[in-house]
Amino acid sequence: MSRPLVLYVLTAALRDRLVMAMIITLVVGTSLAVFLGSAAIAEKQQFAMVFAGAGLRLAGVLGLVLFTVFFIRRSFDARDVDFILSRPVSRVEFLLSYAAGLSLLALGMAAAQTLCLYIIGGNLFGPSHISWAVSLAFENIVMVNAALFFSMILSSAATAATATAGFYILARLMGQLLGIIDSTGKGTVIYNLMEYILQAISAVMPRLDLMAQTSWLIYGQSVEISSILLQAAIFTILIITAALIDLVRRQF
Repeated sequence: MSRPLVLYVLTAALRDRLVMAMIITLVVGTSLAVFLGSAAIAEKQQFAMVFAGAGLRLAGVLGLVLFTVFFIRRSFDARDVDFILSRPVSRVEFLLSYAAGLSLLALGMAAAQTLCLYIIGGNLFGPSHISWAVSLAFENIVMVNAALFFSMILSSAATAATATAGFYILARLMGQLLGIIDSTGKGTVIYNLMEYILQAISAVMPRLDLMAQTSWLIYGQSVEISSILLQAAIFTILIITAALIDLVRRQF
């Protein structure tokens, strides 16, 4: 892993005004949540935390994904990747450095989102809120590395962003889809085939629907997250490995 390349990714985030844009987004989102919470008759802090938790979670993922996709595609289009690889830097070192830099951005985003919730209701913070913050950090890391993978293998930034968004939606809906399968029972041959396909996909997809649940902010943590975080870590390693294989085999 190359420390200058990691710093280069972080510098690019500052250069592209990502940090400034996300700070503004977090401030506006937090202020809006507090404003809407003040209109509640009871439990104003709880209402504001729920609204902020859900809104800032989506805003953080959206900002990280868009930055990653357009940063990677611009690096290819401007021949920055060719220039970097012409230096004494291996392709493995290049990709791991980029993944590390983007993961640091994801951790910074999770820390900022957690800080916003603490500002809203610091007196309510407990173990469940820490679990929410940790799982949110893992979700951000999964999404930036998924965006890195799609932007490496797809030549269009719009296509890569759409594919990453589709991946995020599927990962967030996986629990509902599996629940529908369990409640419906057996059906036609086509239905059974789709059931097997969906179950196979769910075995490798990260369960983002189980991470950073908004209910944890009010009712406390109701599930053990260690296995969920382990699955997210394994998926992150697999998707980085897949992107690495594609980069090593690519002809520049």
